[in-house]
Amino acid sequence: MSIQAIWNGLYEKAVHNSRTSFESVPGVALGFHSTIDGLKRVVPQKIENILAEDPALAEEVLNRLGNVPTEICTPADLLVGLIDSLQNGKALQLMIREETTYNWIMEHLGYDNLRMGGTSGNMANSLAPLPLPKLLVYANPLTKEQAELFVDSDNLFVLNADGKLQSPQTAWRGEGIYAIHWIFEYPQGLKLNVGDKVIQAPRANRFIAAWNPINNKLQLEPNFVKHLPRIADDFSHFIISGFHILSEEYPDGTTWETYLRPVARFLRETKKEHPDLRLHYEFASIASPSIRKGIVDHILPTVDSLGLNEMELAAVLRDREEPELAEEIEKQSSMAAVLRGLERLADGTGLRRIQLHDLGYYLALVEQDYVSGELCRDGMLFGAVLAASRSSIGKVGTWDEILTGLEVPLAKGTEARLQALSKALECDEFAGTGIGRKNGRYIVFVPTKIVEDPVLTVGLGDLISSSAFILG
Repeated sequence: MSIQAIWNGLYEKAVHNSRTSFESVPGVALGFHSTIDGLKRVVPQKIENILAEDPALAEEVLNRLGNVPTEICTPADLLVGLIDSLQNGKALQLMIREETTYNWIMEHLGYDNLRMGGTSGNMANSLAPLPLPKLLVYANPLTKEQAELFVDSDNLFVLNADGKLQSPQTAWRGEGIYAIHWIFEYPQGLKLNVGDKVIQAPRANRFIAAWNPINNKLQLEPNFVKHLPRIADDFSHFIISGFHILSEEYPDGTTWETYLRPVARFLRETKKEHPDLRLHYEFASIASPSIRKGIVDHILPTVDSLGLNEMELAAVLRDREEPELAEEIEKQSSMAAVLRGLERLADGTGLRRIQLHDLGYYLALVEQDYVSGELCRDGMLFGAVLAASRSSIGKVGTWDEILTGLEVPLAKGTEARLQALSKALECDEFAGTGIGRKNGRYIVFVPTKIVEDPVLTVGLGDLISSSAFILG
């Protein structure tokens, strides 16, 4: 039997079992990042005109290409970050720190349309159509504009002022847009002229520029901190994200550590009071090495599970003084190197589960007493089908629409990746199961399904990680 036939069979079985698995989950909590996204398709001529009209800006951008800033304080910072993302075909996110630059982006680029944004918001809207009994999402501030972007679903709630579960559509207070995250999307092959250089995107991806002054310090809404522990027994999973909006330093003299520590303490106390509550941290593109290291030191010791991509893994490894391994992952996309990187991270943090998602595959390390390899694999297989169907139609649809993801072909390079991991694990059966064992852990690999012309890619990593974590 061919590799494709084997894996198509595994996909069919996993998706068949997933529906009842979702229904058995008591509830899922999502924090701490819901916002508004401004989607903008990159139009080369628009950017080229901006540069042509401002020679000083064009010269600065050209001279700084390849040196990505850690934050966006000027229009040049924005354009350098965007061009770097486009040139490498890699997702990148940077925070906007200056209001004048926020105004410049709004005036010169604007947005095509508004949609739900933020890791928690995206997860909430994507998970709500699934047969999950209860979803609780963190949204601060919950204005009318933000509330209207949440799907209207009987299983989706926020905590109201009285600490009760209430639909976002009826719990909002006040009006206005206080934060916007620009999602600059570009297709494969897009060309951009910058001076005498021609930049071409090797694959479709996006660059995110985020303006979020209210949540910039990640100071949790007091009502949520007060009431969540009281109702935490109603939930089996808690997915945490949003730490990428922190700054290294603030004008008032405080630093990221001033605000990260209280959040870490809240998570530790919640986990101590509710030890059966499984916590997952979803990484994001964070330019600051010190903030990344702070998350590894203060957040990862408390959570059970971590989700990240190849670029985020490489950044963390570089922070942990393993530049050669990080380079091998970034430049060669070596499966053996990715596996070694995940093992080093698991050994150094004590995480019980790590799932990496990248174009064409997912790879997880999970302790054998945490969950079975088969259950972990089936959760990732369903996540891949969910991602394929959403990429095709632009949303998580009905169950029948989700099942259309099964028809999407497997990613190219699947056999080569399986062979590389089989060799690294010295396990001939690995190609037919995607499950190996090493040092008390399951090594679980899933080839994904790739939609050639996706309708929507924003939030795919959030959807993949959250659904796979809940099921597996």
